[in-house]
Amino acid sequence: MYATGLQIGQDMLLSGGFIATGSGESGAIHLLGAHIGGSLQCMGAALRNDSGPALVAVGMQVSQRVYLRGGFTATGGGKTSAVNLDGAHIGSNLDCTGAALRNDSGPALSATGLQVSQDVYLRGGFTATGSGESGAVRLIDASIGSLDCSGAALRNESGPALFADRLQVNQGVYLRGGFTATGSGESGTVRLTGTHIGRSLDCSGAALRNESGPALSADRLQVSHSVYLLGGFTATGSGESGTVRLIDANIGNLDCTGADLRNDSGPALSATGLQVSRGAYLRGGFTAIGSGTSVAVDLTGTQVGGTLVFAPARLEHAADPHGRLAVDGLTYAGVPKQVSAKDWLDLLRNASRNYAAQPYQQLAAGYRAQGDERQVREILMAQRDDQLTRTQPRPRWPERLWGRITKVTLGYGYQPWRALLFLAGIMVISCLLAWALGSHGALAQTDKTVTPGMPCTVIQQISVGLDLNLPVGTSVARTDCDLTENSTSATAEWLTATSWVLRLLAWAFAALFIAGFTSAVRKT
Repeated sequence: MYATGLQIGQDMLLSGGFIATGSGESGAIHLLGAHIGGSLQCMGAALRNDSGPALVAVGMQVSQRVYLRGGFTATGGGKTSAVNLDGAHIGSNLDCTGAALRNDSGPALSATGLQVSQDVYLRGGFTATGSGESGAVRLIDASIGSLDCSGAALRNESGPALFADRLQVNQGVYLRGGFTATGSGESGTVRLTGTHIGRSLDCSGAALRNESGPALSADRLQVSHSVYLLGGFTATGSGESGTVRLIDANIGNLDCTGADLRNDSGPALSATGLQVSRGAYLRGGFTAIGSGTSVAVDLTGTQVGGTLVFAPARLEHAADPHGRLAVDGLTYAGVPKQVSAKDWLDLLRNASRNYAAQPYQQLAAGYRAQGDERQVREILMAQRDDQLTRTQPRPRWPERLWGRITKVTLGYGYQPWRALLFLAGIMVISCLLAWALGSHGALAQTDKTVTPGMPCTVIQQISVGLDLNLPVGTSVARTDCDLTENSTSATAEWLTATSWVLRLLAWAFAALFIAGFTSAVRKT
């Protein structure tokens, strides 16, 4: 049937066992530029062309519905596509429920620039088998109400299964209910680059697979409500592009509860620059297994306006335990949920490849907002540890040495009371030395006492010990009990020498306390 520019006032019926077999590039049914005032009904029709399209309807205008369902089959050949609806305008729905489209050398369905006022149904056992880089189902630059592919099976062994760059959807996209897509190549199995979705993208229970590229490629995707990758959602991809790509996407919620993402040669989830206006949920059995030079889950620069729930059941990198997670630049409201501060710090230290200050500062800010200053100090101390050991290039040895000293004595300046404990320890040591050595002739009463030259009492010895430890000045204890005048006394010499060391240490710990108390030594 060759009907270029056909005009029909009401319905066009190619149904009830209608069969058309054609040949050549013009198609078995050719409706280029046709105008149909009612509906186009092809329920149960069987169209076939082994050397070209089965149905050509480029630029067709239909006022109401287009029905390619009820056992509708279309088998085509060549690069043009089995069913070609490029630039078509449909006033109501495009319903392909249960249809079977096939083309072993090109797209099964091509609908570039298609405009559908209401919904597109590719569901209820719909199958599309295509070939080549153009995709099995092609919806590039189309504009539709909603896209429902529930239960559909799309397949392309040499390109995308669903190629829908810059698709405009007023409502939702539903790839759920047993939806399966198998594709190949760097373009991805399901490709939604630059697509705008007015409501949600629901992939609950979907199974996407690509042995040579991404399973879901959705860079710059915009979704007003939610992206659901849950309910048994599985995605298997390959290569450094990642299994699920949401780079620079902008969405409402991201829910990956129970999702299973795998990639034997690259990231499982690549979401650098992702913006989530509400919450992000990676929980409930969420699994991400990656490999290669990238990390398993890359959330670099991701902004989450609401809650971040991070409780994966399995987070692995096949070759590098430090390649599991990247979160430099990740922001969120409050603190991460379903993961303790200790476990999050462990991920920052042991699951990421490089030191970055921002993740620690973000976590500390969340706990500070909760008023948990003790936890804030623990976080900032962990940050300083990581900074000293993993900064590239590594700090010079004087900075590392100073870091070790301040860690032990001040908790990097966040626990200055440690210096006071060391100072108290110096005082105790000084008192014990004064008592021990004073009892063996190092100390004696002065001429200002009743019995000059006699051994000092225990109280006097301890008082001198405290006096020897004072960072500045001397106390009144030295007027009653002091070092013996015989400078050759070994015990007096020992006490004199140790008093210098102890006073120097007392000075040092006092100075460290002041530096820690005033935050002068903090480096994070």
